[in-house]
Amino acid sequence: MNKTKKYPYSTKTILKRVFKYALNNKYLLLLATILLIIISAIEVVQPLIVKRVIDGELNGIQTVWSVVDADYGNKIEFNGIYYTKDNLDSTQKVTIRFFEDKNRYILVQEKLENYEKINIKEDESLEILDQSNNFIRNANYQNLSNNDITQFFKISINPLIMMGILYVTLALTLALCKYIYTISFTAAAMRLTLDMRKEAFSKLNKLPIKYFQKENSGKIVTKVTYDSDGVRGLYQVVFSIVTALITLGMVYVGLIYLNLELALFTLFAIPILALWLTIYRRTINNYNHLIREYNSINNGKLAEFINGVEIIQQMNKEKEISAEYYEALHKNHLVRTKHLIVSSLFGWDLLLIVRRLAVAFVLLYFGLKYFSVNFVITATTIYVYVEYLEKLINPVANIFHNLNNFEDSLVSASRIFELLDYEEDLNIGEITNKKFSGDIKIENLSFKYVPDKYVLKNINLDIKSGEFIGLVGATGSGKSTLISLLERFYEIEEGKILIDNLDYKNYSKKDIRNNIGLILQDSAILEGTIKENIALGDEISDEKIIEVLRMIGADKFVDSMPEGINTKIEYRGENLSTGEKQIISFARIMVRSPSIVILDEATANIDTETEQLIQRSLSIISKKCTTIVIAHRLSTIKKADSIYVLDDGTVVESGNHRSLYAKQNSIYRRMYDAIIKK
Repeated sequence: MNKTKKYPYSTKTILKRVFKYALNNKYLLLLATILLIIISAIEVVQPLIVKRVIDGELNGIQTVWSVVDADYGNKIEFNGIYYTKDNLDSTQKVTIRFFEDKNRYILVQEKLENYEKINIKEDESLEILDQSNNFIRNANYQNLSNNDITQFFKISINPLIMMGILYVTLALTLALCKYIYTISFTAAAMRLTLDMRKEAFSKLNKLPIKYFQKENSGKIVTKVTYDSDGVRGLYQVVFSIVTALITLGMVYVGLIYLNLELALFTLFAIPILALWLTIYRRTINNYNHLIREYNSINNGKLAEFINGVEIIQQMNKEKEISAEYYEALHKNHLVRTKHLIVSSLFGWDLLLIVRRLAVAFVLLYFGLKYFSVNFVITATTIYVYVEYLEKLINPVANIFHNLNNFEDSLVSASRIFELLDYEEDLNIGEITNKKFSGDIKIENLSFKYVPDKYVLKNINLDIKSGEFIGLVGATGSGKSTLISLLERFYEIEEGKILIDNLDYKNYSKKDIRNNIGLILQDSAILEGTIKENIALGDEISDEKIIEVLRMIGADKFVDSMPEGINTKIEYRGENLSTGEKQIISFARIMVRSPSIVILDEATANIDTETEQLIQRSLSIISKKCTTIVIAHRLSTIKKADSIYVLDDGTVVESGNHRSLYAKQNSIYRRMYDAIIKK
């Protein structure tokens, strides 16, 4: 089995952090907890009401009656004598029993103990026996007719009505409490997911670029969406545990009231269940980590396939890519199968079997106890006990049922907390509307992504405000890294970058990026309209957007599109050409009037007509701001004030086009001849 990734969070730490989120909805959770207590109390009381109705009323005449005076409240009259079922010590006692052999009720003129049996002999005399049919004594009795029995049952009419009303009231209250509990608990859980997603997305905006370069985009999406939602499982299981504890407490109160021996008998099961739960959880935990990790891997591979579907189809590599994805799916399937086997053997299903065996054992145990002379227990007591046993087992069963969700949620929480705890990009700060003049000075700048492998070596540049600068060099020469450092996507450790003669670390990163407009080779186009893609949430008037588009010669977006700048753009700009996407990116920068504009291979993939539009735009903006262009097409920077040639992280040549091209065997001349004149 593959080793799972270990996260630096204990269960206790995760629960504490989730609890902090829960405090955002403390009133909903408090309401849910109160309702949970009410629900548990009602579910404990209901079986006792059933027992009271059966034992006290439906079978109620088979009990000991007390003889009372005529002015006593709760009584019935029989043959001029008043009787009550209330236990009054100072009065005469009589007992009504049903005699099975004779199929009749009899009234015995004395109090009979529960263990005492009756027998009517052939001469109609009554003898009292013990459980082993040993003779104890004789007693006087009288037979009761159906009318007599009805008379005795009248005392139960009002209690039956009251018990019925009470039971229905409790049932309606229980339904209402469960409804409100479900709404409040679910709302709190959904709010937790909402809060985590908002915080996770906010965190993404604070992370350094290196995080996105090393982390698969599919995994990031999985963390923000699937993992944040998975943390809700913690709520479910934690509340299952809370429910179990509350129910256990309530049920044990009921058991003690019902029968102390039954309560002690059940208590022995608690440590066994706790041990079982602990072992099962530790066994299943490893599989949950693997499943979650494989889910991320599969999502990542799927995202790679979707992003690269064109090249995959063009290269006819569908079979190979499918095989790679199927292999990842197969590994996930194997782990899930093992997880299922363990869950089936030792989880929920086994607990159901244990529950049924427990009921069978109870019936057998008390069935054998029934034959003991000193043991007395009614059928309704066993009924209530079995009901309570179900109420004890069900919460524990819910814990087992949700345990997989719990472990899965712990993994989800570990992953999303790993994202939330990732070291943030430093000195992001806020936009202060600081306006740069555009002077850039780079002194002795060296940079490496990994130890002892420099990408830039001792770079020195002096760029004046308003200059048009070109950067050229072979792939891997360090051009894009230099631009990334100017944008402060990475922190420099060796050398300095000065903007307007001030170390640019003294500015907030937001101020730097607000003053430096960056246009990349691959345009970032979002679903929405042309205007929305240019404004990107800023309040920019239609007139200004149209003015900028016309200035760069992009009249098509204003005049030819069906709805002008309000024309809808499809997902990833599928209804636009590469050049049109780049024009939108260019307009996006120009409406903000930055002090410095950087084009990173922005003309590499566009047609000649669009390149001419870009060059026209460059000639306009280079008069207003400092312009730095990384060029693949050297014609784009032919008019640059200065061109710097990089090779292996070092500036090896500098000058304008004419001076660089005039040097025989210069790198720039070879590049120009290879690209321009081929």
